Amino acid sequence: MSSTNYDTAKIKLERARQGKSIVELAKEANLSTKTIIRIEQNKVIPRLQTVGKIAAALGKDIEEFLVL
Repeated sequence: MSSTNYDTAKIKLERARQGKSIVELAKEANLSTKTIIRIEQNKVIPRLQTVGKIAAALGKDIEEFLVL
C-alpha cells in the first residue's frame, strides 16, 4: 500500500481560486461529485490516479498536492 499523502486542502483552495464548483471539477476530472466532496472533507485518502485526474482538471502538476 502506498504511503503517499496529499494535501486535500490545497485541492479545495485551488478549485476555489479558479472559481470552479465541485460539480464542474468533478465533470472535468471525470469523477463523481461525491468523490470530490469526500476528498475535500478529508473523509477518504484519494488514490494517485484520482489526484492525477483532479490535478489535470485544475491545470496543475500532481506534485503540487503532495505532502512531503
